[in-house]
Amino acid sequence: MAIVHNVQVYPIYAGHVNDHKVLREREFATKEQALDWIKFRGNFESDLNQKSVYTGAIDTETGDNL
Repeated sequence: MAIVHNVQVYPIYAGHVNDHKVLREREFATKEQALDWIKFRGNFESDLNQKSVYTGAIDTETGDNL
């Protein structure tokens, strides 16, 4: 069983996160790596009008959300 942890980047329009439009998606081996990446991006996301969100873990073999 291979597990990946997903982070998606959404645009912010008029002060609200548009979670229907994914600008970027990254996969990480651990939840800690995913959260560290979110922290790193948080330093400049407001300038880009974007928001990174940890969306959970996925089993790559079955496609199940964990």
